[in-house]
Amino acid sequence: MCSLTESELEPELVRTPLDPSAIKVCKKCKEKPPCVNLRGSDTYCKTCFLTAVHHKFRATLGKHKAMRPGESVCIAYSGGGASTALLHLLKTGIESDHKKLLFKPVVLHVDEGAIFKLDPKQRIENIREKLDYIAAHFPFKVYVSTLEQSQRVVEYKGDGELDLEFEAERTNELYESIENIKESSAKEEFINCIRRHTILEGAEKINCAKIFTGENATKISIDLLTGVSLGKGGNLAQEVGFWDKRNAAITVLRPLRDVPAKELALYTVFHRLESFGEPTIGTGKESLFSIRKLTEDFLVGLQNDFPATLSTVFKTSDKLQAHQERMVEGNQSCVLCDGTLDTEVDQHNALQATQWSTIVSSRGKALDTDDLNPASLDFLDLTSLKLADPSCNPDPSNDECCGQGDGSCKTKKPLSKTDLMSLACYSCMRTVSNFKSMEKIPRKLHEQVQRTRNRNAMKNEIQDFLL
Repeated sequence: MCSLTESELEPELVRTPLDPSAIKVCKKCKEKPPCVNLRGSDTYCKTCFLTAVHHKFRATLGKHKAMRPGESVCIAYSGGGASTALLHLLKTGIESDHKKLLFKPVVLHVDEGAIFKLDPKQRIENIREKLDYIAAHFPFKVYVSTLEQSQRVVEYKGDGELDLEFEAERTNELYESIENIKESSAKEEFINCIRRHTILEGAEKINCAKIFTGENATKISIDLLTGVSLGKGGNLAQEVGFWDKRNAAITVLRPLRDVPAKELALYTVFHRLESFGEPTIGTGKESLFSIRKLTEDFLVGLQNDFPATLSTVFKTSDKLQAHQERMVEGNQSCVLCDGTLDTEVDQHNALQATQWSTIVSSRGKALDTDDLNPASLDFLDLTSLKLADPSCNPDPSNDECCGQGDGSCKTKKPLSKTDLMSLACYSCMRTVSNFKSMEKIPRKLHEQVQRTRNRNAMKNEIQDFLL
């Protein structure tokens, strides 16, 4: 029987919170008066605080040995406080540090005005305002692209001229594809995938093999719990770790992952940096708007009463490791997030149960009663029970294919959700299932699915002839 009584526990339950104003000197230097309170008794003066933030940034890069001298790196700049602080840290490391950073940053800004279908003039003003600030305060080359036209990357010279045109057709296509998604959580994940592909393509255009993003410890903690809720277990290590190697040619790095959002906000205030935060589809919405929004409000609210909440969740992300066997070249990846496909159903699992439920619901009475026999369920092949899917050639009498044997078949046939879901990971399958119409998916995604599907069909046809 427990010997602790309520009276013995009471002192801990009613302990008076620490008053930060009672601390008279900096915790680090023990000399100057503190001006920043991070957690409880962790109070620092301005100099020690800024030095600590800069040290975290340099230590993260040094620990992972991420960069080589003379290497070009693309800085994904959104205009927010985190990406602005990242630019300032890089500038300080290149110009002022004793051990200078020897790589070459190149800034890439991706405009997302198409999400809200903003007027082209307003979009140009927003872009020029951000790029003028970068050109005036940071000695880096600046490029700009748009979410709907990722293949077009324009350099900004800093003279006010911006050779950027918006195609109304592409803007409407992206806007309608987002509105074509039913749930808000699926919309957010779809936009994240489109943004990631745009940044990767922009980095490739400006000849950068590595990308720096402004994701901080707070955002990574939120992404971790959100990813678990959305079923991203197989690819979660790539989304919250320092390295993101889902793309074979370009690596995404997160040098600010050890710095919380609060410290970055204070860093921008002390250095008087200007940020241009733009609204997202979840800005100003209530907690139940999406899973990500609910997770964010939960963690931030819990952090107010328990200061170690975010750091505890963040440390969990350090223990995650990508499945190396699934990352080998040649393995098929998800068409949306580029993650490895984690939808094998060779063994009994939750995904297999979900697929079985879908088959029974969709086929109904058309399902053979012998398949429902409990004795035969252990030997049941779910792939043989899926709805019939015609081959790439709509004319069965014609055995010839218009392709060159490399998946380049140009035969057009309507895409179904089954086609796309078979090429998506477990988490992205949920996004695909929220599409109202397959006719409104982005053109580039449609072409990628068509090409991958034709290549898989060709591979299945010659499988028996391969050594």
